[in-house]
Amino acid sequence: MQSDTDEQLDQALARFAALIGDIHARQAEQERRVNSLFALSLVAFVLVVTVLSFLTIILSQQVPGMTAAIADMNGRFAVIADDMVAMDGSVADMRRHMASMPDMVAHLDAVHGSVGFMSADVGAMGLSVAAMDDSVAAMSASLGDMRLSFEVMEQRVARMGADMRHLSQPMRMFNFFNPFR
Repeated sequence: MQSDTDEQLDQALARFAALIGDIHARQAEQERRVNSLFALSLVAFVLVVTVLSFLTIILSQQVPGMTAAIADMNGRFAVIADDMVAMDGSVADMRRHMASMPDMVAHLDAVHGSVGFMSADVGAMGLSVAAMDDSVAAMSASLGDMRLSFEVMEQRVARMGADMRHLSQPMRMFNFFNPFR
């Protein structure tokens, strides 16, 4: 029985040694995997840091241009905002000025109605002025005739004066004998 026990003990120790060998093999495999993962993680970390460094360098070179573009955009937005304020003021002025339009339209309608009533009177006045023009033209013609008549009369009076001088010439001789002269 001792040999059975020893044999069983040897078998148990062999199984224990095989189990410990399996455990060591598993542990070595796990250590190898963990080391591979650490190495892979280190490579990935280095790649990430390198990529982030390149991105940081690229961004640091692009930031001044972006900052200038943003400043330009802000300036343009400020100008647009100022223009919007001015346009708001203009629209408010237009609304204020347009508020009186209904009154002006009503007043113009009233004036148009008054002009409608006056148009007949203005037409009659036009006819009267035309008649007056005709009368003035007739008077001008009559005055022209009178002027011609006065010219003829003046010529006749001048001729009568010449005739009178001629006829009075013998009598004028007696003027030399006038003592009162």
